[in-house]
Amino acid sequence: MRRIIKEDILAVLEKVLRAIKKEDYSKLTELSNRTIHDASIFQDDDSLSIAVVVYALSKIIDRCIGREQVCPDVEARLRKAHDSLKHDDDNAYRAGIKRLLKEIGEYDSQLKLYIQEVIEQAKIKKASKLHEHGISIARTAELLGLSRWELQKYIGQTVPEVPQDGMKITERLRRARELFR
Repeated sequence: MRRIIKEDILAVLEKVLRAIKKEDYSKLTELSNRTIHDASIFQDDDSLSIAVVVYALSKIIDRCIGREQVCPDVEARLRKAHDSLKHDDDNAYRAGIKRLLKEIGEYDSQLKLYIQEVIEQAKIKKASKLHEHGISIARTAELLGLSRWELQKYIGQTVPEVPQDGMKITERLRRARELFR
């Protein structure tokens, strides 16, 4: 596993464990978004699997707030996976995550839907980045097997208020209107 991916997964696992311990379950949703972003950047199995685990946990816990035990041994399994990765035992880490995914799948029949959702979100985020680099929406959607509408909806929601050149969108509009007067 590449060092940058390993460090990122370790940081995510530490934050997930902290959030579970503090019962700060809204933090899991935030971490889920981060892991999906990472999966779209790195596009490797390890980033994708941790994204699925965190996303599934955020969904399960969101639906099950107030129950005594959301998923048996989740915290212990996450701690063990973290420790394995920290000690450079990538195989033990992967086996632990695989076991955890299996348990989540037994606990929640929607795991397959979560996996599809994470993959779809990662594809859309990746497509958005390609579009930011100048590739048309039509071509980007075609390359990644998405519909133009899905991509346009996401891009429309993520347009930055201050573009890379530092000029606000309202200022750009004002200047464009001056050109046509």
